[in-house]
Amino acid sequence: MYDVAIVGARCAGSALALMLARSGARVLLIDRTTFPSDTMSGHFIHPAGVSCLRRLGLYEDLLALGYPAQETMTVDFGAAILSGKPAAMPDGTTEGFAPRRFRFDPQLAEAAVAAGAELREGVSFVAPLIEDGRVVGMTTSAHSGENDVRAWLVVGADGKRSRVARMVGAGSYDVCEARTCAYYTYWTGADVASTRLFIRDGLFAVTVPCGDGSTFLAVQWPRSRFAEVRSDIEGHTRRTIASIPWLSERFAGARPVQRYVGSGDLDSFFRTAFGRGWALIGDAGNHKDPITAQGMTDAFLDAELLATALIDGLGGRRDLDVALSEFGRARDRRSMPMHRVTADLARLVLPPPEALAGMAAMSADPIAVGRFLGVMAGSVPPEEVFGPPAEQMAAA
Repeated sequence: MYDVAIVGARCAGSALALMLARSGARVLLIDRTTFPSDTMSGHFIHPAGVSCLRRLGLYEDLLALGYPAQETMTVDFGAAILSGKPAAMPDGTTEGFAPRRFRFDPQLAEAAVAAGAELREGVSFVAPLIEDGRVVGMTTSAHSGENDVRAWLVVGADGKRSRVARMVGAGSYDVCEARTCAYYTYWTGADVASTRLFIRDGLFAVTVPCGDGSTFLAVQWPRSRFAEVRSDIEGHTRRTIASIPWLSERFAGARPVQRYVGSGDLDSFFRTAFGRGWALIGDAGNHKDPITAQGMTDAFLDAELLATALIDGLGGRRDLDVALSEFGRARDRRSMPMHRVTADLARLVLPPPEALAGMAAMSADPIAVGRFLGVMAGSVPPEEVFGPPAEQMAAA
């Protein structure tokens, strides 16, 4: 009998397993893939996520992978360019990282195992075990056949298409149909030294140096153009590069070194965070458009919120269902403002001229720029920059 069985062993699942195992809980962590393996990703850990990794004692492990700290960020609106360090987290963290997932995810899973969690790779979640209306475990499937696992709680950390969420009937709310489609790959020969985002009418691009000789470049277009873009991803990406002089100069002679990865299935939503004997974290519980690259950071912060609730609930210091309810409310309080900002940015519409003029004036004030960048970094509440309810980019 496990205290917690977690489906999905990447950022959210492994972080939760690590925290719970350290508290003395008996934790099972499964993943349908085997490591090392890659996954589609926004490819960025914002300072709020890095700060969480510090609290988990994993910062030095992250550094050991060799990916450079992203000390500064630039948001380029064309008529206004904001560049600098984001406002610091309470622990002083200002840097982000862009680790390759096929190296970073196994490191997280190994840390969870070192803390005492049991990891089973190549094992899929089939269905929850339900008794008297409560989830009491799960059926899993592997090459050896199906197996029933009993647990006090089953956690879905299995991504936006979460089978756990579907099988327990988790409801959705604050749903925003996909506004963009996105493709990315890695390039060699590009001259990029720091993270830079480009926002234009009908277009978004972001580039990040990986420190291994490659450079990440992602481009997003309106969802209505998905079929057109998908028919010639390389051509549309190169036309994007040519349309932005900064990119054109720094990607001259560069070439992609991997296949393009992307999707038009980028709906944003919240799902009910918990029920009787189950909970959801990461993209399984709240998925945002990748334009703000919140996925990895959200995964760590969701895991931390749930671990805090479960350590008390499983330890008998409070009712487990009450602890889960508090987790759900805390998740929504933390994530809803950025969810709405992200959905608005995904419209791919530039702010009006007066807002752009204000941003251009702001560019000379490093404190103001830091607060603006701090919204995406997770150090500044969105409503403090954009105003309540943090839905309109024009409010900047």
